[in-house]
This record gives sequence, C-alpha cells and structure tokens, in this order.
Amino acid sequence: MIKANVNLKQKKDIVFLKAGTSLIPISSVEHVNLKNIEQGSVEIIYQNGKHINAEGFDAIEALMILKPGALEGKRLRWLKNAWAFHNFIAHPVMQILVWLGMKKQAIWLHDVTVPKPSDFRQRTACH
Repeated sequence: MIKANVNLKQKKDIVFLKAGTSLIPISSVEHVNLKNIEQGSVEIIYQNGKHINAEGFDAIEALMILKPGALEGKRLRWLKNAWAFHNFIAHPVMQILVWLGMKKQAIWLHDVTVPKPSDFRQRTACH
C-alpha cells in the first residue's frame, strides 16, 4: 500500500481521481492498495475507509497523479519509446480536434493512445 501524500499545491488543477463512473476528491484519499496493479487494478481507500477500484487507464492515471514512482521498477514495464506516439502525434492531433469543436473525439484519441505496460497488456489479453 502507498500513502496518498500528493502535494495539493502542486496539483491544484487536478481535484479528482476517476474510478469507473465515480470521481473521488484527491483530498479525501487516505491510501491506495497496489496489490493488483499487475492486473491493471488499484483499490483507492478514501473518506474514512470507503473503498473503490480503479481499473485500466483509471488505475494508471490515479497513480500518475498521486505517486508516479509507484509505476516504476520491476512491477510494470513499458516498451522502449512507448510514449513517443502518444506525446508527439496524439497530443498535437488532439489539440487540433479541440479547435475544430471535436472534444469527445479528442478525449477518445488521447485515451486510446496512452500506452499500457507491456506486462499489463499480455495479462489483460488472456482474460
């Protein structure tokens, strides 16, 4: 488990974490259970012991906001240069789509191009 020690002054533009159809205020997060991160799931404990699971992209995004270091090391691995397409192609195209009034398509493009850890992709393909 990791303690949610996010510096809210640094993350003042990010107020919520998304877990499925729920938005959890970052200020209410007490800790995060990483036991199932290899399967693409984290359990977020918030507001005096309430539990909610974040799956897939939501799980990775929550950790990127709360404690990016939790994604490093031997637990999850990304292919070399996995973020290049997302950062150099998808982000600029996303901006153009927003300018053209296609915000939903821009968000979709962003989310589908976020790379998954190589181990995570193999595990989820088997289930």
